Amino acid sequence: MTVIPKEEKAKKKRKIIIEALKRLLDREVYSRITVQEIADEAGFSKGGILHYFPTKEDIYLELIEEIFTEFVGAHSSILEWELGTEEVAPISALVGAENFIIDKRNIKIIMNIILYGFEEEKIMKIVSKYIRLHRNFYDNIISELTKDGRTRRKSDLPSKYLSRITQTIVLFIGLLESIDPSDPKEMDYLEIVKFVTSLLKG
Repeated sequence: MTVIPKEEKAKKKRKIIIEALKRLLDREVYSRITVQEIADEAGFSKGGILHYFPTKEDIYLELIEEIFTEFVGAHSSILEWELGTEEVAPISALVGAENFIIDKRNIKIIMNIILYGFEEEKIMKIVSKYIRLHRNFYDNIISELTKDGRTRRKSDLPSKYLSRITQTIVLFIGLLESIDPSDPKEMDYLEIVKFVTSLLKG
């Protein structure tokens, strides 16, 4: 008989709890969700939930880590491909846009987390960390373009401004599409992404 290590069992149970919270956030507003509701959704007792997560905030913190680690990881993996710097930006932005455009559930969860962050400093701190990592990714691409000799005109905005503009457009494509979806026959997301990331090339 195979014995599953205690740490692995705990990890699996924590994952079940996180998935339950995701399902609830897809249906409800964060402020209405209680630990008891999470327990019911996960098939745990309230005490069982608190054994793995001492507070409700701790459940959200792990959820944020999971969502944004996956998001940042998708961008980082692109850097390992054998691509020129000019190709990395559009492909990376497409990964970002797909995470938000294609998965409407993701948008609802992230919006709920951000709203919760305005009430709870611990939540906002970790959301800010990942948003900064995402922006830095674009900033690094712009810096690489400059190193390669494709310098920008002196009148252009600094790379920090351009990376924020690009990040904002990419993220809000997903938000707007979740509210007012475009007809796929009329909207080519890859073309939008190429246009947005052309800002990086100058």
